[in-house]
Amino acid sequence: MSTKLKLLEIFSLHENEFISGQKLADMLGITRNSIWKAIKKLQDQGYEIESKPSLGYRLIQKSDVLSGEYIQEKVPFPCKIHILDCVDSTNDYAKTLTDLSVPNIVIANEQTKGKGRLGRSFYSPASKGIYMTIAFEPDFGLDKAMLVTTISALAVCQAFEATVGLGPKIKWVNDIYLNGKKVCGILTEAESNFETGKISKIILGIGINCFEQSFPDELAQKATYIEKAQKEYTRNDLIASVAEKFFDLLSNFDKRRLLRDYKSRSLILGEPILIFGTSYDALPENGGRGVKARAIDIDENGGLVVEYSEGRRAREMDTITSGEVTIRKDLY
Repeated sequence: MSTKLKLLEIFSLHENEFISGQKLADMLGITRNSIWKAIKKLQDQGYEIESKPSLGYRLIQKSDVLSGEYIQEKVPFPCKIHILDCVDSTNDYAKTLTDLSVPNIVIANEQTKGKGRLGRSFYSPASKGIYMTIAFEPDFGLDKAMLVTTISALAVCQAFEATVGLGPKIKWVNDIYLNGKKVCGILTEAESNFETGKISKIILGIGINCFEQSFPDELAQKATYIEKAQKEYTRNDLIASVAEKFFDLLSNFDKRRLLRDYKSRSLILGEPILIFGTSYDALPENGGRGVKARAIDIDENGGLVVEYSEGRRAREMDTITSGEVTIRKDLY
């Protein structure tokens, strides 16, 4: 761990307390000059650190300026970080990257054309959320690739629990909910090699609404941001935690444990739902009423097992796997 991260941990444990440069140096086993240089770097990264003669230093406020260096130091897996002030879409930017010898993480402070599933957009105002894409070349087969969205949804939940102190729920397959409203969306895209028939690149976009904001009218009743966090955090902290959890789940892949942990955080299992989309019913924004069913289980490939509740298929079981399908809780 770098000197800067060690200092931040010490400041967090001694909130609002001044700590002398000599004491910090003794605690870390380095010189006072090294402490001063590390403090200066933290200040340059936007951390508000107060200095007083004979008293020392104290951290007044954590910075929320995106820092690739900070994130890189916090993620214990090889990766390359790209920090952008504004971009049309982090997913589209990630598609232009050619060197994926290690996973690349693209992070933007703002998106002008954030992408969601089914051609929808993802609202991405400046400094209000996390807009990130993980791009990598998979070294595994299609069976594991089919579970990347499942892995990422679980990783986001685990990062929330560890970093924010809140326990969100997953609405199959890729939406994360807090207090009944969407706080995060995930969009997984893949590029295939036609010669080998294998997936050559996975583009995993994750958007999280972090801070208080006014949503457009069409989202006001559906979306939310992180409220009443139980732990102090920055976007850098949450980004690093999401990446760490994702890479850990991927490298220590255990399908049985993955599905168990995913299902334990499900918003819809056992609940009545409405199914929209290809071969079912038009999307709700296009006037669709949805097909009534009950969510029964998640199968070994991440598909949603349902039991239809009406019509000629009533009581019939089915497994939904299509990315062109969306579901909603049936509240009636």
